[in-house]
Amino acid sequence: MNDVRLVVREPLLDTQQQVLGYEFSWLKTALVEFDEIEDARALVNLVLENVENGEDAPHNKYSHFLYAPAALIMENAFSELPANSTNLIVNVSELEDDAVYAEVKVLRKAGYGILLRGVDMKALNPKQLILATAIEVYFDPDNFSSQARIYGVLKNSPIRMIARKISNWQEYDACGALGLQAFAGEFYLSPRQVIAKNTGLNPSQVMLLQLMELVRNNADIPKIEDALKHDPAISYKLLHYINSAGFGLGFEIESMRHAIQVLGYNPLYRWLSVLLASANASTASLVLMQAAITRGRLMELLGKSYLSKTEAENLFITGMFSLLDRLLGVTMEDALEQIQLPDAVTDALMTRQGIYAPFLLIAEACEQSQVGAAIPSCDLSMNMDDVNRAHLRALFWAQRLES
Repeated sequence: MNDVRLVVREPLLDTQQQVLGYEFSWLKTALVEFDEIEDARALVNLVLENVENGEDAPHNKYSHFLYAPAALIMENAFSELPANSTNLIVNVSELEDDAVYAEVKVLRKAGYGILLRGVDMKALNPKQLILATAIEVYFDPDNFSSQARIYGVLKNSPIRMIARKISNWQEYDACGALGLQAFAGEFYLSPRQVIAKNTGLNPSQVMLLQLMELVRNNADIPKIEDALKHDPAISYKLLHYINSAGFGLGFEIESMRHAIQVLGYNPLYRWLSVLLASANASTASLVLMQAAITRGRLMELLGKSYLSKTEAENLFITGMFSLLDRLLGVTMEDALEQIQLPDAVTDALMTRQGIYAPFLLIAEACEQSQVGAAIPSCDLSMNMDDVNRAHLRALFWAQRLES
């Protein structure tokens, strides 16, 4: 098999537009030969190595969805994954084998989620449904009334119906009206509403951009402190952040000046960029914020092997800001007019060119789910094993940041 292997993630959203979990899979390209069993085994091992073990383990706040072929089920290959956060995707055709059915039943009793794929919604099999915590369905916009009758059977059951290949927010709303409870597709990367080109930034966003400009230019601490005093909400969030148990200080921070001194300019700039990404109150922006933070961290981790420390930090900002237009509700041009960024960052954001562009293209590729998608070519000759490890580390770092 070809050694170029890229893990992709697909978020599953609930009816409140919040992330329920992520399905991990291999990006399927026309250039790579796939072995279903070996691929599934390699993915389980990767998840075990990079997600479930080590310092990130207590922070796995979302469920993981992994394809579970019969051969791996019979090998008991999933036993080391935590049952309460693992959902196994099982083809219903494989449940016709009594031995496989029995093993899935054991897994279900142990607390693993069982997502059934390939269910015939017009002829539901009670024996299959007994095992299921969720089933996959595919929305057909041209057959709404028929689907309403079919899905109505399970609407009030404990079995979650997960709509696949949702392409836009209109389909998301339609599936919600049908009673479906979870949704997957690349629609989440598009804005919830049409963006007006001349939409202005809200006062909080403007203040954050001004603060970021001061920090980037290494302004004197009193000047930054004075700017912080103009927005009590930002000041409060900074003090709360730096005094949190997770920050690990053995003393209390009581003033803005002390907070800036202890935190330092580069960490402060990063914290402000994360706060900017969450400055839009729309719930639809939360999944975008998670994607932006993950992109930034992934790019930073990858950049440490190729670029200087300062440029790796610039990669974090590039990834964070790559969704800035959708997060703030303005065009990318309007967003970037508000803040002076290094030319390499702007080039990557506006044209996908320059030294930071390959890292951004890789980060974006990790969000692709369609069969036949291409792994972006670049001059860095990145080791895909390193990319995959960095991807999962970045995802769970972002979750820790949300906590």
